[in-house]
Amino acid sequence: MPLLILTIIQAALTGLSSIKGNVGTDAQLAQAFLTIIQNGMSAYQSATGQPLDLTKIPLETPVA
Repeated sequence: MPLLILTIIQAALTGLSSIKGNVGTDAQLAQAFLTIIQNGMSAYQSATGQPLDLTKIPLETPVA
């Protein structure tokens, strides 16, 4: 499911990138961050054999 959401976001950003001006520039920057996230998730899955599950990351203990 998360990959489907990222694919939808990527398609939207691709469309927005074609708009001239600030919207297109901002969309291109967001698309670069999205690519970094997708590559990181793919690398994690390749290394561990399972998709990244953020719910398995333990919460930090607050510093008093």
